[in-house]
Amino acid sequence: MSALFDSQYISYSAIVERLLEGMGPRSDTTDGGVVRTLLETYAREMATFYGMLELAYQSGFLDTAEGDALDNVVAVLGIRRARAGRLTGTVEFSRASPAPEDIGIPAGRQVTGTLVEGTPLPLFETSADAVIRRGEMRVTVGVQELQTAESGGPPLPVINPGMLNLMPRPILGVETVTNPDPLRRSSEDETDDDLRARARTALRDGEKGTLESIAAAVREQGIRQVTVREPVDGPAGVIDVVIGDPDLEKDAGRVARVEAAIRASKAAGVRVNLNYARSIYLQPTFQVEPANENLDERGFERLRVELQAQLVRFAASLSAGTLVSRRKLEAVLFGNPAVRNVTDVKMATYSWKEGVLVAEQEARETGASRDWRMGPLELPLIDPDQMRPIIIWYQPLYYRLDLVVSINSNDRRAPDVVRQDVRTAVELYGADLGRVPGTGIQWTTLELALISRANVKELLGVVITAADTGLATVLKKVTPDKDTPPGLVMRANGRLVLGGAEIVGAA
Repeated sequence: MSALFDSQYISYSAIVERLLEGMGPRSDTTDGGVVRTLLETYAREMATFYGMLELAYQSGFLDTAEGDALDNVVAVLGIRRARAGRLTGTVEFSRASPAPEDIGIPAGRQVTGTLVEGTPLPLFETSADAVIRRGEMRVTVGVQELQTAESGGPPLPVINPGMLNLMPRPILGVETVTNPDPLRRSSEDETDDDLRARARTALRDGEKGTLESIAAAVREQGIRQVTVREPVDGPAGVIDVVIGDPDLEKDAGRVARVEAAIRASKAAGVRVNLNYARSIYLQPTFQVEPANENLDERGFERLRVELQAQLVRFAASLSAGTLVSRRKLEAVLFGNPAVRNVTDVKMATYSWKEGVLVAEQEARETGASRDWRMGPLELPLIDPDQMRPIIIWYQPLYYRLDLVVSINSNDRRAPDVVRQDVRTAVELYGADLGRVPGTGIQWTTLELALISRANVKELLGVVITAADTGLATVLKKVTPDKDTPPGLVMRANGRLVLGGAEIVGAA
């Protein structure tokens, strides 16, 4: 069929040439002759016929159909061309850290949101392909309202920024979506190219009856937390749908929409157990030591907000009944480059009782890893509006060491290199002291640390200044015939830092 519609066979000139080749040698084929005129007339009609046949053929395919023909093709997938008057704008897909690889976002990916009253916003679809490039964290792409036969209710004249924040089908590697600007109504119909792009995505995502398709149908109703799973020990043909949005079961209208969406998306004969999870609000408490020793109050407040957002995203990735891993939660905190250290995380849990959040008395820590357990119908949440995580600024007490050291005469290191080696040796020495509470800074042990780790010849002088009081202490060298004194004992949260180092014997 493709050869039949090749231009070299169906064009007017090609048909005339083929007809002339088939005429006998005695035929009069001169221009203006009867035979030539009849051939050209026939060739014109055949070329017109082939052109119409080719147009009809191409009108049956997504890549070549245009206009009304394209509308008929995509109608098989349940898609309609978006008409003038629909809401249009842009949304931003983003993640907290740079993308390790390119993350593709196909045209036709749906987003929605929920109004304050609990009513879901209309569905929107991306109008073009987009990619979060490797090393980047966000991409902006156009969206338009999905107009369906079921669309009803009074039309919204505009949707304010930040209202679109749900992805019915989450995209691997994309953490959040939002509309940075208002969405307003357009005066133009959707183009053929945009309609084709949406249809290709619908063709890929159009399966029905899968766990993911059921979860997507529920999220389209403005539901944020939904888990769809098959019971491990249950009979075939039974699935569990667990809704985690707080107090959803009290809203009869939303419950009816969720049940209708499940019926429309599940396969015939499948029985669905619809359950509503009990929200367990987590309130972690811990201390953070920033990597920047000179961080001010405003800087730490920004760090606190970042860590809080990371914790919220971590909890949002958990489903009902999931064990909350201490190791994974701490990995989220240590993954922030602005964090040097985090103390042990204490976790308080809260649940609703008679409309009030009440602290639970039962401890949820379990196992050697001290993870936090959840019941089969309990959903862990971190919601700063309900229970804000308690993040405390851990400020260790610094002890500044000003040293005088000597180096060997054949040591060719530059003074700055020697100082850096001494600085590293002091920090490691301080870390060793911190492992044994009550151990003091002693001349002998400090000198051994400097000789072994910084390759100095001898320690000649030490002055220790406490940052909190500003008092300086001169550490004295002990002689072999005397007992080793206890030295200067640091506080439990103390840390040694090098203030200055005078180098004797440097070139």
